Amino acid sequence: MAWICIASFTSLDDAYIVKGMLETNGIPTELSNTTLATVYPLTDTWTPIELRVPESFVAEARQLMQP
Repeated sequence: MAWICIASFTSLDDAYIVKGMLETNGIPTELSNTTLATVYPLTDTWTPIELRVPESFVAEARQLMQP
């Protein structure tokens, strides 16, 4: 199963909020670079936190993320 990056964040808190919203709606998620973001909190310019979902959930996840 391919995981696709659908968003990137500079704030770990923001990433977890969106992750939780998607998971509440039944969409599996994973975050990358979370360890670097907590160890080096000022490195957002070169280590964005990426939110990934399985390829089959991309359209639904993007729709849920619309304002």
